[in-house]
Amino acid sequence: MDIISILLDSKDPTNTTLTMSVSKLKTFESCAAKFKFCYIDKLPKIDRDFHIFGKFIHFILEQFHKHMISHPQDDWEEILKICWAKGLGGMKNFSSEFSEEQYKEFSEEEINGYRSILTKDQIPEAKEILYEYKEILKEEGIPNIINVEKPFYINVNNQILLNGFIDRIQIDKDKMIHVADYKTTKDKKYLDDFFQVKTYCFALMLADESIKKIRASFILLRHHFDYMTEEYTREEILSEVPKKFVEGANKILEERLFRPSPQFLCKYCDYLTSCKAGEDFLQRRGIYKAKIEKPLMVGIQKHW
Repeated sequence: MDIISILLDSKDPTNTTLTMSVSKLKTFESCAAKFKFCYIDKLPKIDRDFHIFGKFIHFILEQFHKHMISHPQDDWEEILKICWAKGLGGMKNFSSEFSEEQYKEFSEEEINGYRSILTKDQIPEAKEILYEYKEILKEEGIPNIINVEKPFYINVNNQILLNGFIDRIQIDKDKMIHVADYKTTKDKKYLDDFFQVKTYCFALMLADESIKKIRASFILLRHHFDYMTEEYTREEILSEVPKKFVEGANKILEERLFRPSPQFLCKYCDYLTSCKAGEDFLQRRGIYKAKIEKPLMVGIQKHW
């Protein structure tokens, strides 16, 4: 299969029929009905506690390393404190540029603003995670991080617009490029699929032909910042990643029925009340009790 992949400067859907991402592909592979509810019907999602917690920690780490990349001379411990306060104040309340003076001017109400969203147990846990990270940085130093939340857009075969964001890119001591994704999962067994970070490797290899080998990791924030790491050659990445997206896109475009795939994970699905098969599956196992009223189903849209 000859596949042509071109890294784009911006999100340009011209000459493509389907926008794809790792999460979009994984959603379709796990349950076609969930894919329809999310990406075609565009039903609202549920802001779950664990999603909010993950976004909160991601935001603090992103802001911290973004600042240290551009201001490496600054007191990093103080900057970490500022990022913590900025996160509690709310992700949208402050600009990306901030200073010690701004931090000192925050009112108690602003600093505590995020408490209305996080649960009572999440703030102490987040503080413990950040404290542990501070101790790691004291001992090992700040990694040579060169970019955070880097966006990428790839035209694949004039069919797919592949896009995403890379949490963290660093250069290790052995000079190898290392991409990493933060994970707040409590159980490592759910992190057995590295395709997400392989896709990030794919984007970087398209951007730089000199990269012959690359390192990729999940950074486990709830497990003492342990790394789950693999290394890949250029040949491995370029042969696997675009092929999987093309095959997945073809299946999505050919799909007509979008049948559900009932499973125990249905109890965490944002669209459970719109899915009779999922409800029935969980009810038969005594896991779920359906509500009397259910939202109206939304018909399939032609353009997505």
